[in-house]
Amino acid sequence: MDLLSSILRDLRLESVLMSVGEFGAPWGIEKARVEGFAPFHIVLEGNCLFRHENGEAVELVPGDLVLLAHGDPHWLQSDAAAPTVPFSEVLAANGGDASPTARQRLEGLPRLRFGGTGASTRMLNGVFTFGEGRRNPLTTALPSVMHVSLSRGRNVDDWVSRSLQFLIDETETGNPGFQTIAERTADIIFVQAVRDYLTGIPADAAGWLRALGDPPLARALALVHERPDHPWTIATLARKVGLSRTVFASRFRHCVGEGVMAYVTARRMHVASQLLLNTQRSMAEIAVSVGYESEISFSRAFRRWCGEPPGRYRRNEQGRAANPTAAVLRALAASNS
Repeated sequence: MDLLSSILRDLRLESVLMSVGEFGAPWGIEKARVEGFAPFHIVLEGNCLFRHENGEAVELVPGDLVLLAHGDPHWLQSDAAAPTVPFSEVLAANGGDASPTARQRLEGLPRLRFGGTGASTRMLNGVFTFGEGRRNPLTTALPSVMHVSLSRGRNVDDWVSRSLQFLIDETETGNPGFQTIAERTADIIFVQAVRDYLTGIPADAAGWLRALGDPPLARALALVHERPDHPWTIATLARKVGLSRTVFASRFRHCVGEGVMAYVTARRMHVASQLLLNTQRSMAEIAVSVGYESEISFSRAFRRWCGEPPGRYRRNEQGRAANPTAAVLRALAASNS
């Protein structure tokens, strides 16, 4: 398995589709910050203006996807002069709200209609959630805004366009099981968006993503991901990739943004978090699986990494993972309060 595939697998991507929006000009929507979630919008028909809090603005056309990997505030408008209202007001106008108790109503309300009688825009609006996403190197390295054309991107094949059409059809028909099918199709579209973005990264770009294009560093990262239980040191990894210890350590820190051993520890803790969430293994077994001889030393390292002991983490995260939709709705309610 290549490094990017490993990172994407560890991301535990979940897609919670919220609505198909049907908006008539003039219209404008404000989306507040949503911590820990990644809103996305795909234009199906018509066009609209997207604005980010950093001042970035782009005209979106059919087939365009915009993904906000860090849940930043943003605005969608029919044009720059159109007034905007909070997204919660759009939900309320359609008989829904951003609270956990609204889940059934939202699932039964695939369309949100809003705006005037002018030119129409139709778009798919959703929220990606990532299990442990805040600690995954990919999500932290992605830009605040990813704008990708799913109809004319650098690496977009016909099957991606067909997947998008299938996603639209499933969301609109509401056939039995459509939510699960649509979510898995959205996962594919997310991966394609990331792949398309990665092909456009400049060779001299800084940050973790640059390491994917640096063969020695990519090999070192792959080794750490493949064998988190191995007693890695800076020296052993440097030898494996054919660099001196000094050059390897310096290059790694420059590209990845943290030291070699800090990354090794983070990888081990990430694997441990997945084992805690998805298995019934004991703490001692998990400790050995990620390279710790002592359960006590593992517990201390885990607590330093995420701020709580592994046992408490297991209880809290299993409860959240059992109902990701409710978690998104709670976050939306908090952001719009």
